[in-house]
Amino acid sequence: MSEITAERKKRIDFLDYMKAACVIMVIITHYDWHDKTTPVFTMLINMAVPVFMIISGYNFAMSNRKKTGGKFGEMYAWRMMKPKLVRFLVPFFTVCLVEIVMLLLEDKNIHPFRIFLMGAYGPGSYYVPIMMQLLILFPIIYKLVEKNALLGVTMAGIANLTFEIAVNCLHIEKYYYRLSIGRYLLLIAFGCYLYLHPEHRVSRRQMAGMFLVGLGYLIMVFGFDREPLIFEYWLPTAMPVAFYIFPIVILLFRKFYHVTIPGRIGNLLTWIGQASYHIFLVQMVYYHFELGGKMMDMQWYVAIPFHILVSVTIGLAFYEADKRFIRSMRNMKYRLKAKLA
Repeated sequence: MSEITAERKKRIDFLDYMKAACVIMVIITHYDWHDKTTPVFTMLINMAVPVFMIISGYNFAMSNRKKTGGKFGEMYAWRMMKPKLVRFLVPFFTVCLVEIVMLLLEDKNIHPFRIFLMGAYGPGSYYVPIMMQLLILFPIIYKLVEKNALLGVTMAGIANLTFEIAVNCLHIEKYYYRLSIGRYLLLIAFGCYLYLHPEHRVSRRQMAGMFLVGLGYLIMVFGFDREPLIFEYWLPTAMPVAFYIFPIVILLFRKFYHVTIPGRIGNLLTWIGQASYHIFLVQMVYYHFELGGKMMDMQWYVAIPFHILVSVTIGLAFYEADKRFIRSMRNMKYRLKAKLA
């Protein structure tokens, strides 16, 4: 058994560290910057969501392998779907209810369909609809990548590219484009590949080639202000960016996969990583309803630390409350079953 395979049986702190860094970068990204085309943004901060998608592919593959042995039919079994639906939808519906209350307090129109089915309001509100689509599509991606790594990733890339071409040719509105998992298929397949084929070692030449393709795209779009022929929306995280960020993620995996940061800092980063979904939901509400008050208009070096502190603190509390709620519901179900037995 390989060292990485043995390590995968335990919780991987490294993944939590990455999720912690990414959710903080999401909070930074969603601040009202005047210019998001600087190299720091295009090459670092905007990479938060692409990395999240790679990690999602990795985690979904890990979960399916451990719990179903990779059996296609069992991936769609209720015992597999239910925990994921609970994990995603209970916090999401809680946020939806909070947003409805906020809208009532502001005496604004409420559109339940828009809130519950279209991802609610706030920056990043596309995330939950995309995760629901991932639950349906992932077993297919998994089996393709498991059977043949190169072919599976290539097919995901072709599907991703076909989606982008269809969006361009059919003039699909940006609002609906943002809600589709089609724009992230290659990133998710990359993450799935990382878990299923740890023995495959991508060569330095291959990584350099991918990196240069992605970097060339970023320089063309943001350095020379050229519009790509195919990609129309969300250019900072469009498909070519996958070739830029994937080699970087591979290097991070190779260098830091087994690293555990000791002490309080490590524990805090792990906690933030575990709560990253709840923090993400909190920042949606925080930014949309401008809950920072006057801080929303302060200079970035004052506002950003404040936004991070508030979003992360509330997100951590939300995460802990959600865990307790789920635990209490589970205990209640067991007690009820015991009484009926």
